[in-house]
Amino acid sequence: MSGGYARKYTLDLEKRRGTVDQLFHNIWPPSAVNPKNPQDYREVNAECTKHVKMLSEKIMEWLSEGLGLRREAINEVVGGEYLLNVNYYPPCPHPDVIRGLNPHTDVSGLTLLITNEIPGFQVFKDDQLIEVEYIPFAVIVNISDQILSVLHQTTVDKERIRMSWVVLVRPTKDTVVGPFPELIGQDDPPKFRPMLYKDYIYRKTTLCKQLHNATYANLME
Repeated sequence: MSGGYARKYTLDLEKRRGTVDQLFHNIWPPSAVNPKNPQDYREVNAECTKHVKMLSEKIMEWLSEGLGLRREAINEVVGGEYLLNVNYYPPCPHPDVIRGLNPHTDVSGLTLLITNEIPGFQVFKDDQLIEVEYIPFAVIVNISDQILSVLHQTTVDKERIRMSWVVLVRPTKDTVVGPFPELIGQDDPPKFRPMLYKDYIYRKTTLCKQLHNATYANLME
């Protein structure tokens, strides 16, 4: 499914989960599933996508160069699709016990995130949660599972609406993901075998839920 609208979660005190509404659709390549309301949404979205692609491609070039690869190496594998998620977190009467999104890592190669002024994006570092400072018009960049997982979660506010605009830069479903040959060798063998991206998503999102005692590393072997 390339787009839609959904209530991802409803308020659940027992599971410490708040209400989260999502609008999501591919912004690259251009998708037929693209909202027409409000009237100028597509035009604004196309202009935004142009700048998002420029930024993400530049970041992936820097990452490639830092690893000693060709500048285009990571983008050629990771930059096949761009999925936009707009997350809406309504005010919640129990912000002390309720989260927005539970701790997770993304299934993209790169994640670009913009939030409104309401705090609520947290990352795990050195076994503790750290609140990410809100900087107006700044883009938060998560380097996701294909390089190094960034475990993160979101919170809710008691009185104010929190929103975030998330772009997941990810391979196409039939792209083979795995270590670059230039980065492995006899003395540094791969930890995981290559697989199709759609199989990687299935293993992470489905098998991880079914096999509670299995480690993430075991599922990727």
